[in-house]
Amino acid sequence: MSSSFEQIALLALWAAVPLLVGVLLGLDRVLTARLQGRQGPSVLQSLRDLTKLLHKKGSYVNGSQAMFAYGALVLQASAALVLIMGSDVLTAFLLSGVGCFLMVMAALSVRSPYSHLGAQRELVQMMATEPVVMMIVLSLGYASGSFLGSDMDEMLVLTLPLAAASMVPVLLIRLEKSPYDIATAHSEIVSGPYVEFSGRGLGITKLAHWFELAVMFGILLLLFRLPDPALDLAVKAMVVLAVVVMTAVIDNTTARLTRWRMLRFSLTFCLGAVMLNMIVLYLVNTGVIQ
Repeated sequence: MSSSFEQIALLALWAAVPLLVGVLLGLDRVLTARLQGRQGPSVLQSLRDLTKLLHKKGSYVNGSQAMFAYGALVLQASAALVLIMGSDVLTAFLLSGVGCFLMVMAALSVRSPYSHLGAQRELVQMMATEPVVMMIVLSLGYASGSFLGSDMDEMLVLTLPLAAASMVPVLLIRLEKSPYDIATAHSEIVSGPYVEFSGRGLGITKLAHWFELAVMFGILLLLFRLPDPALDLAVKAMVVLAVVVMTAVIDNTTARLTRWRMLRFSLTFCLGAVMLNMIVLYLVNTGVIQ
């Protein structure tokens, strides 16, 4: 495959990110409905919902809210592009983190107390996930010798199994699933930081969130790389489907935890597991452990 053709294919993959994430979220809704004994919507329902929102008239409380929302979308889309093109994974992570912070700023730019409460809880979720993902990215760089995604061409999950396991709670939080659907708690503050968005503005925030999910899944999939393209694609598809099924089952079998229990679990067990994995890898590489 020529370099130019490969770049065009990667750009096409980036353009298809909303479609792929929308189908995954639709599959999640179908699985949730089946687990609850319901028929549920079609797999494409999430895409239909987003399309309807984007075709509605834009409505914002103030200019700052719109600026932060569009800024979040640009940063999340840029982070996904950097990751897909095989560039610096650390840069992609930092861009995505700033994009999440801009969504918090958008929620704080209005006077709604419910929006402020959702923003504060979103900050707690960021405190629970960002250190874990940062340590995972650092461990990926250490294990592969480079932060470039294109250089991470090994089955790193064999040397970083705890990093892969720690991504599951992170994805539960970013997917807004129980027991960690803190910011958008449906029986409390409904939409959390998105409560004052409507129409096209709400669609923009959802699109930004979908690109964020693509970045999180992309970091996880860097742990699963095989030299054969067909086998590599099959393994990645199975990993994504396994995570979607796992999160759907956990979401429907657990009760919501408090934000402080979420924070304590993430910063002790998840962060501790990744750090332990990195320490063991260092000891193996230095010959302390044979």
